[in-house]
Amino acid sequence: MDGGGVALMACVLLKYMTDTLLIASAAASTIMLISKIWDAITDPIMGYISDNTRSKFGRRKPYMFIGGISLIIALFLLFAPIREWGITDQAGLIAWMLIFYMVWNTCSTCSQVPYTSMASDISPSFKERNNANTIKVVFVAAASGIAYLVPLLLLNAMQDVDNPTLSPTAFWLIIASLFGLLFGGGLVICAFGTKERIKPAPHEAKVKFNFKEFLKGYITPYKNKSYAWHIGMYVSAFTCMDMLSALAAFYADHVWRNTIVDLGFMTMKFSSMFVVAPLMVAAVIAFPLVRWVMDKKGKGFAFRMGLPFYIIGGILIAVLDPAWCPPLVIPFVAFIMGFGFGGAQMIPWMIFPDTLDICELATGERPTGNYSGMMTLIRKVAGALGVGLIGWILTGVGYDTYIANINNGISNAPALTANVVLTIRLLMGIAVTVLIAFAFFAACNFRLNNKVLARVRYLSDKVKTGQYDSLTEEEKQERIDLIQKHYGKYNAEKDMEMIQIYKEHPVLPEEETPKEVIAEVDKIEQIDPVVSDSVQDDANSADKAVKFKKGKNQEKETAETEIKGNDSSDEN
Repeated sequence: MDGGGVALMACVLLKYMTDTLLIASAAASTIMLISKIWDAITDPIMGYISDNTRSKFGRRKPYMFIGGISLIIALFLLFAPIREWGITDQAGLIAWMLIFYMVWNTCSTCSQVPYTSMASDISPSFKERNNANTIKVVFVAAASGIAYLVPLLLLNAMQDVDNPTLSPTAFWLIIASLFGLLFGGGLVICAFGTKERIKPAPHEAKVKFNFKEFLKGYITPYKNKSYAWHIGMYVSAFTCMDMLSALAAFYADHVWRNTIVDLGFMTMKFSSMFVVAPLMVAAVIAFPLVRWVMDKKGKGFAFRMGLPFYIIGGILIAVLDPAWCPPLVIPFVAFIMGFGFGGAQMIPWMIFPDTLDICELATGERPTGNYSGMMTLIRKVAGALGVGLIGWILTGVGYDTYIANINNGISNAPALTANVVLTIRLLMGIAVTVLIAFAFFAACNFRLNNKVLARVRYLSDKVKTGQYDSLTEEEKQERIDLIQKHYGKYNAEKDMEMIQIYKEHPVLPEEETPKEVIAEVDKIEQIDPVVSDSVQDDANSADKAVKFKKGKNQEKETAETEIKGNDSSDEN
């Protein structure tokens, strides 16, 4: 849902409103903007609610289940064929789309803020999170590919002026049924099938709602420098894709209007599929390479390495002219762009939990819901502004008159057609160049890597387990340096208060039986011969626990040796 749902709205909603419902472009863009302003209120509230939920089902999963069910209903309402139902005046059309797009966004918020938080709560180990989030990103990419391609094909079939092959009612039923099941059903399954392994700390009580503190929640995450640069990478890359996918339908229908593509074994009309499909295919192909580079060179480098291809491809798509360029060049260029798009899609989800690790080191808290709420908020608002900008600019160059003439069989003046086509091409090139260039800049300033995260985890665990005093003076200074470099300003007074709290309320119990420790190690080693660094906690506890049991000393010492040896290799 976090990839596919946004993709669905980005690629078809604006053109659906302007070309099917015949809502003015500026009004359609404003509908999208108002709905995202509503998100500016609901996303942080949902983060607060999720963080303060205490139930036997967890903090996140109940809302994923409720949100999944409600999304199905919202999708049926949003794409209802209201013109066929008799709503044809602009006021009625605008009111319907505004209300039910806000309903859709509210249901999305209810499910997506907790779901995004699960990227961090699923494991305390950054290596395990990387593995889990890699699988997640593959499914997100698959869902995004389906949500970009299928709706665009259906939209083209419905909006083909010369030979429409799909009615608005059929379009509605297919979109609502297929994607309602895909998005809503997926969330329900996820709610039942996942486990929240990171729980609230013992001293973290439920917080009563405070409006002043709520407003601070909009600002506090950005005090974390790593989070701020991560947001720059994430929002720029995904807003670019939102604009690119929204423009793809306009680009195919108007820049390459009535162009027939000869594939050798068949001919077909040029459509947005020639842009989106190769882009998504290349992105999926790039995922294994991106993951390998991420492990070797770090997440920032893996994000940056393909972006030049993305920028070059965007410029070429804007420059290439149907008057002299063979149409099959466009999918080739889009394929090249996809190698940059793959890293831009994958890496931000890997980075998000790491920004919470540095927050936990600096503050002792892990406000996953708040961070997730702000992440989904700014992504939605930026995407709406980007797609909205397309509608407002198209209105300014006469697109509403242009499309009305086409629908009524009236020939457009050459100057009007030229203005519309040039605007669409410029929007494609400028959006990609500016947004991806900023994403590259943000990635250059993101400094967290696996070596740093290993030290962050070690030092954070020492504090959380009440063992701060066991740190050497060099390690204590290292902790302060890490906070200042990757989080921001170091507050000694608040830091000492937090350390004292964990001394009084350590997260891990003081005693843990060797039987439990060794069983956990055996279980993990059956899955992966390299023991995850999450076992480091168990190794520390085992060192104490061995003293309480007799008779299996040799077995226990062997287990401890293996744990420590693997932990050392993980840190290196």
